Amino acid sequence: MPKRELTCRIRPEEVINKPVNSVSDSLRRRGFFYCLGSSLCYTLTFFLVRCLAGRINPDWILCVRESVGVLVALPVILILMIRRKFPWPPVKMTAALLVAGFFCEFLGARMRIWSYAVLGLVLANPLIQISTILETLLLGTVFLREKVSWKKCAVFVILTAAILTIALSRSRMEPLLKDSFLTSHIGWGIGLALLTGLGHTLFYVIMRKISKKERPSDPPAVPLVLSMFLICLVGAVTGGGFFLAKEGAAAFWTVPRSCWGLAFAAGVSVSVAFLLLNLGLRYASASKVTMIAVSQLVLLTLLGRFVLHEPMDSLVWLGLTLACIGILLTIDLD
Repeated sequence: MPKRELTCRIRPEEVINKPVNSVSDSLRRRGFFYCLGSSLCYTLTFFLVRCLAGRINPDWILCVRESVGVLVALPVILILMIRRKFPWPPVKMTAALLVAGFFCEFLGARMRIWSYAVLGLVLANPLIQISTILETLLLGTVFLREKVSWKKCAVFVILTAAILTIALSRSRMEPLLKDSFLTSHIGWGIGLALLTGLGHTLFYVIMRKISKKERPSDPPAVPLVLSMFLICLVGAVTGGGFFLAKEGAAAFWTVPRSCWGLAFAAGVSVSVAFLLLNLGLRYASASKVTMIAVSQLVLLTLLGRFVLHEPMDSLVWLGLTLACIGILLTIDLD
């Protein structure tokens, strides 16, 4: 008997409407690992900054750290422009990057240091982490139309419990910075911590809005190197401006060599972290990114314990365990 050939006719609309859950799962996991890698690099950056904070003005640290990203990105941009392979984004998108840079570098990075000065790490870090996650959940729903599922709410509760548990520990960490103008105003400290969280939130929301990708094959809306250049430029200019206004140009070059080395190392680390974070924001929702960022608190706490020999009690270990559970639940969150 002759063999019959089996044929299957698929209508075009069936192809279009075919579910792509496997692709979505792949994108979710890709975004998770990008963001986790970014948290590892940010952890190293914050650790280096912590080593510098008691020795040099924080504005100098911010200026030098962000200048590394500018010096790395600028030659790449110029070479691509000369070769006519650099897709310059529209003016509105460039303006959005500058606004995101202001929220990230001024409200985020600088306000974080000020909140440390008033409240110390024990109170400032929990407030910043919780406010960032909560504000991103709310603003992500409004501006990005991100769904607030029961699983996302459960992860938020777990991470909040973890952060508060660590904060309520009997272990106490000293503030990174002493500032007589602010230390007597607890209300200022709480406000600064909330502003820090808002700065990070607005940065995440803007970057997610302009860089979101539905498929890996989609071209990037904004080149990564341009994002790093403009946002780091905002940090370098604002940090350098505040330092020069307060200390003068002569003080800029009298910094010990060891501080320069640590600051440049922090700059390299934060540049890699920024690139990974922007890649993660292409595939992961803004709220998911903020939840994964809690891993920075976990890693910094462990570094403080085993490298700086800071005290830890059972509450800290319980909080770290809860945080790890919450972070693992974010892998397939969206």
